[in-house]
Amino acid sequence: MKQASQLRQPANIVEPIEGCISYAVKVLGDKWSPLLLRELAKKPTVRFCELQEKAGGVNPRTLSERLAKFESEGIVDKTIFPEMPPRVEYSLTQKGAELIPILQQMAHWGQKHYSAKTSQ
Repeated sequence: MKQASQLRQPANIVEPIEGCISYAVKVLGDKWSPLLLRELAKKPTVRFCELQEKAGGVNPRTLSERLAKFESEGIVDKTIFPEMPPRVEYSLTQKGAELIPILQQMAHWGQKHYSAKTSQ
């Protein structure tokens, strides 16, 4: 088994410009954001209630805050339809779609280590 010191890479290979990881954590680093992005990646557009349900029952206030954060960061587009009652749909932008490989890598890592943990 390799020691942690053997696995370490020079810092500039992991993070070419200091602060990049901090920015990614700002976008992905809370409990709900990766789950919401996972659901947004599944379909071209998703409605608020659907996101709330599919992400595991996130509180509506928390969901609103995360979606507003995603919108301000250019991760998600929000479309409001002039209907009664109003209909709002969310979709990933190109910038948001660029997060999908990161989520896939997280899922791969989770599957590998979750499976190992449950088989012990």
